Amino acid sequence: MEMFKKGEKIGKYVVNSFIKKGIVAESYTVLGPDDMMYFMKVFDLGRIPHEQLFEGKEVYEIQLCKELNSTEDVNVIRYVDNGEIRKGNNVYHYLVTEYYRGISLFEAVRQDGPFDLEDAVQITLCVLSGLSFIHSRALIHNDIRPSNIMLQELDDGMLMPTIIDLGHISYMVKGRPTFVDEDLMPYFRAPETFRAVYTVQSDIFSTGALLYFLLFGKSPWESIDLRTLDGDKQKIAEAVKKARKQDLVLETEQVKLPDYMKAILQKALAKKRSDRFVSAADFAQALIEQVMPELAKLMEDNEKADEEGMQENPNLGPTITVKKGSGSGFDNVTGRDELKEQLRKEVLFALQNPEKAEIYKLPAINGILLYGPPGCGKSLVLQSFAEELGFHYSLIKGAEMGHIYQEGVLDNLQRLFDAAEIKAPFVICIDELEFIAPNAGEKENAITPQASALFGMMNECSKKGILVVATSNRPDLISPVIMRVGCIDRVFFVSQPDFEARKDIFMAHLKDRPCEELDFDELARMSDDFNAGDITETVNEAAMTAAYNNVPISQKILVDVLKYKNPTYSTKTRIGFNKN
Repeated sequence: MEMFKKGEKIGKYVVNSFIKKGIVAESYTVLGPDDMMYFMKVFDLGRIPHEQLFEGKEVYEIQLCKELNSTEDVNVIRYVDNGEIRKGNNVYHYLVTEYYRGISLFEAVRQDGPFDLEDAVQITLCVLSGLSFIHSRALIHNDIRPSNIMLQELDDGMLMPTIIDLGHISYMVKGRPTFVDEDLMPYFRAPETFRAVYTVQSDIFSTGALLYFLLFGKSPWESIDLRTLDGDKQKIAEAVKKARKQDLVLETEQVKLPDYMKAILQKALAKKRSDRFVSAADFAQALIEQVMPELAKLMEDNEKADEEGMQENPNLGPTITVKKGSGSGFDNVTGRDELKEQLRKEVLFALQNPEKAEIYKLPAINGILLYGPPGCGKSLVLQSFAEELGFHYSLIKGAEMGHIYQEGVLDNLQRLFDAAEIKAPFVICIDELEFIAPNAGEKENAITPQASALFGMMNECSKKGILVVATSNRPDLISPVIMRVGCIDRVFFVSQPDFEARKDIFMAHLKDRPCEELDFDELARMSDDFNAGDITETVNEAAMTAAYNNVPISQKILVDVLKYKNPTYSTKTRIGFNKN
């Protein structure tokens, strides 16, 4: 029996219909205060093991779904809201996401049979696009399967494949997962996940299995109905392992695939992680080049046009531009006086006073890393640092550049370092270093050639007049080779905005709106652990309420929003990194 009935209120939402019951949660459609329909997932904290909660009280899925929140179309379901409700003696946490009209891929195949090659590839490309976005946040989906992909019906009648279930999302796992794994689809799981290892390549395998399902109407290596094993985890794992000892069926009487598609499926579904595509982008590129050559040609033409349109050094590629440090520098960064003083003393001083640095034999700095939780302002500090220093600099974003295991990325980086040497002194700013130089499992005696090549560019680059300044949400996911002294010599923690910074952010967002007299000290106190995006959301929600009631934005309206709003990321939980 479902926990909530139609018409019951959950926070500010009213239950419309029950969808399904899971191991630790139930799903509903609900009506919001704006009379719009939403999906809601309600978690019974009594069913969730203590070790699978942040500090025994926060639901991982809710926390990570907030981190994925995006205003762009990224083929991933969007976060709307979350909260807590008590019913009787039970405590429930709920997650609200956008509601989509449509049909799941599982239902589509069951109703109409397998897709043709071009449609299957189009759908897979959308899923890979969503995965690229998820992976760019250093997260793994862990449960790509047909029932978790919705063919969302858009207003113009088009269908957009969208990843709708984030119930098993996590950071990379090597050991005990932070989610229940009993309900994962065995034939869609990568071999290593049965040993509790979940990585980007695990998602690649599952997406390969999804593509196979779209083409053949069944899972790869599907030989027996695993439901006959009554949920016995060991027997299921053994049955899947035994089935995968057989050759993968890549041709039937009904399905004839070209050789290139067979090769793509074999690579995506390789049993060894190292034999698979290294990223969702690599997988997508292989599909585009082979199945959709016209699209590949268009992408190539667009890249050439971007390069021709560059004002400075077109050889550097479309994501790299060269600027001269100027502007307000650290004046752009509100608060953070301790961090700014650290950077001035430990990095800027020697660079701006080379003669004194020589006299006092101050050590050269090759690279520094700014790390901290998402949304804490690392990118702003990064650019402000370059402006404060006054040298030429280039800012590159990891999610746009790609990583060193993708074709062409190392070449672009080498061209950038070559150009930096010519224009020295020069600052190379890298946003999201973990995306460009991911930890590929290197050990001291087994460094990948790609990591070695980047190490060669960065190591002692100060001798060429180059400084690398990088940011990271997850320094533990950066290649350990790149984190060595000689590449990264200083590491600085960037916390959430402090009290004064939060006051300034509130003031900046409220200054041009109709307001009553406001107590910014109280707002700053109540928004402890909020990042800039959380404060922006708070102000926008308060403004919407005030506009709807045709009144100025008041202290009470802002406080009411802050009372139920949680920070996107709590530094107290230390997810993914440790300050110490």
